[in-house]
Amino acid sequence: MDFQTLLYEKADGVGRVTLNRPEKLNAINYEMLEEMGALLQEIMDDEDVRVILLTGQGRYFAAGADIDILSKLEPASFRLNQTRYWNRVFCEWEDMKKPTIAALNGPAIGGGVELALCCDLRYAAEEATLRLPQIDFGLVPDAGATLRLPSLVGPATAKELILTGDPMSAREAVRLGLVNRVFPQEGFLREVGRIAGKMARKPPLALGVGKQLINKGIRKADIKAGLEEVTDAQSFLITTEDYREGVRSFFEKREPVFRGK
Repeated sequence: MDFQTLLYEKADGVGRVTLNRPEKLNAINYEMLEEMGALLQEIMDDEDVRVILLTGQGRYFAAGADIDILSKLEPASFRLNQTRYWNRVFCEWEDMKKPTIAALNGPAIGGGVELALCCDLRYAAEEATLRLPQIDFGLVPDAGATLRLPSLVGPATAKELILTGDPMSAREAVRLGLVNRVFPQEGFLREVGRIAGKMARKPPLALGVGKQLINKGIRKADIKAGLEEVTDAQSFLITTEDYREGVRSFFEKREPVFRGK
């Protein structure tokens, strides 16, 4: 199957998915999400693939939602696209019966962080940074960070990261429990590939069952129901003047002035 926004290869039980919009810093658009959903189904049906490794082409892992999406949000289409694309595909990543690994080869921003949160393991190159900047646009993370992040780093730290929008280094992400390990930039994918290969040699049924049991144990709330609540909240926020000011200030390269309206 040919893809425009993704690269895919498999070897020795590991399927490697690469976000392939380097000219856009691997910003996520609807085409990428559509292709990702199709590819995940293909991988799920492929018994030769036991572990999935996700990374980015070029300097970035993923720069979040494509700015063309962010600048054109309006409630009706947002709700439809959020359900059809973002929530569906991100939950498919999380619910995959095969282990998934996010290899953060470079910065992960906004939706890029939220995509990594859907994976079972996260490894980062030493120069990678992570940031949830939606607050600077008068918005909140709407692809699962408000639901998935607290179980990894605790509620207080999750609130700090989401409500300040401050970036964190790969080392800080390890300290907080958001990232498993950091590797040097040179040879990064080789190191993560080694871990993926080791997992791929384990019994596949036990891999899937172990993952599902852990996920079930840590879910105190229904993720899909929670995502509906997040969609409701974001549908309101994109009608506000603060959201319009956040987008304007981004394009005008100035500090936003928020008025709570």
